Amino acid sequence: MNIKNTTTKIVFLIFLSLLNFNLIHSQTNKASIFGELFGASTTFGIHFDSRFNSETNWGGRLGVGFTESKSQDFFKSAPERTRGWSFPIAVNYLLGKNGHYAEIGIGVSYGLYNCKYHDKVGHEIEESKSGSFGFLDLGYRYQRENGIVIRIGISPGVALDMYDEDGKTEHGVDRAAVIYPYISFGFNL
Repeated sequence: MNIKNTTTKIVFLIFLSLLNFNLIHSQTNKASIFGELFGASTTFGIHFDSRFNSETNWGGRLGVGFTESKSQDFFKSAPERTRGWSFPIAVNYLLGKNGHYAEIGIGVSYGLYNCKYHDKVGHEIEESKSGSFGFLDLGYRYQRENGIVIRIGISPGVALDMYDEDGKTEHGVDRAAVIYPYISFGFNL
């Protein structure tokens, strides 16, 4: 798999999805865009979030995140460095009023990663991998109708197994259940 071309195509599709999502939900006054550190983005991401209509606290978000890690427990093969793109999508519910909300969400993130290793002789080996993880968002959101958006909370996540055509586990993201903190800053559209 050529991760560069695949990543470019997926980033373009995410951009088109975000644009379409914005056009469909532009009648609501609770659409926002924000940058997220950690959480479902793993390292850093940009997300679009909107209520499904102006009468509900139910909504969703789409995003793209960049990941860089030197942790050897991200994949079963223990790479020395993992770098890649993730694409979180989630539904969420805001409980509260007057700009102060408890945020509860559930989602899945698919990622395309480039991993580097050194073999026993010292040669550098590069490998492309992909994988998914499910996550929850549990936090506080400050969001005024015409202003800034601040989110802070925790995002428990767990790897989702992938299987080949013979039903054998292909081990994408292998990380056991983790809890990532998150913090986001953005603005309403």
